[in-house]
Amino acid sequence: MMTRNTSDTSVTFSLAELAKLEEARVREEHLQRARAREKEAREQREEEARRRAADAARAATEAETQARREREQAEAEAREEARARAALEVARIEAEARARLDAENAARAHELAVVRARAEGRRRSLTHALAAALGLALCGGAAAAFGVAQHVAGLEREAQRLRDAQAALADERESARAAELAALDRRHAALRGRPLARDAEEAAATAEAARSALDPRALDHSRLRAFGDALDALETRLDALERIAALDRRHADLAAWAAERRRPEATAAAQVAAARARTPGADEGALRAYESALAHLREALARPAASGPRPPVGVEGPQQPKCTNPGDPMCGFDGRSL
Repeated sequence: MMTRNTSDTSVTFSLAELAKLEEARVREEHLQRARAREKEAREQREEEARRRAADAARAATEAETQARREREQAEAEAREEARARAALEVARIEAEARARLDAENAARAHELAVVRARAEGRRRSLTHALAAALGLALCGGAAAAFGVAQHVAGLEREAQRLRDAQAALADERESARAAELAALDRRHAALRGRPLARDAEEAAATAEAARSALDPRALDHSRLRAFGDALDALETRLDALERIAALDRRHADLAAWAAERRRPEATAAAQVAAARARTPGADEGALRAYESALAHLREALARPAASGPRPPVGVEGPQQPKCTNPGDPMCGFDGRSL
């Protein structure tokens, strides 16, 4: 009887041990399958992330290439248009200068005719005076002749005074024009020395053409005025370029901020406004639109994102619950549920 009980106990113990071993084997198989599924899922996620990154990089490269082509084409068109406008502006300035020169020559011819008429009148008066003096000399004797001589001498002195005054006025005009040209040349040199002068090709070409049209030996008031107008246009263009450069630096800072906040789409409007402001024919309205776009971009970046704030660096998001049974096939390597 004792032997039978011992045998039954041994058999029961062996079966229990076998059941435990089988349960451990099954649990190990489940754990291995769960690990294999987790590894496969992780590899798939990594492969999908790599594919998406490659697609994004390819799309960004294509967009950058297209944008560069468009920029180069726009710059080439802008240069051609600037050259055409510069040629038209030079032709307009030359035509206006010729018209002013003709008008001034006509005015000078009229002034010369008036001077000749006055001189002829004085000569006639002098002739009459001489005739009267001769008559008085013949009729009135030496006293009358002396008075007539004094009158004639006075008329001659008055004529000489008028000629001297006219010559002095002409010299004064020439000196004033020479001084004006020197001042315009100094201003032109100062404008060419500004940092962004090489970017104002059209306005600089117009100013150079207006300066080349001037002859220092025969200065013309209309051409001097055309040169001054061209320098005003050049200064206005340089001021606009300096404002654009300052706005570009602000735009770069805001773009870096947008990239840091992972909101590159917020800079689209500012990029369009910047492109419009950089065109050669941009006016004050385009610059104001660029400033307004940057102000709106700053306000948009200052507001929190619509999806809610991101967790700070070093702080993890919501954690998965921990496994209660380490042998559970849905338990990961880190002890958390899959």
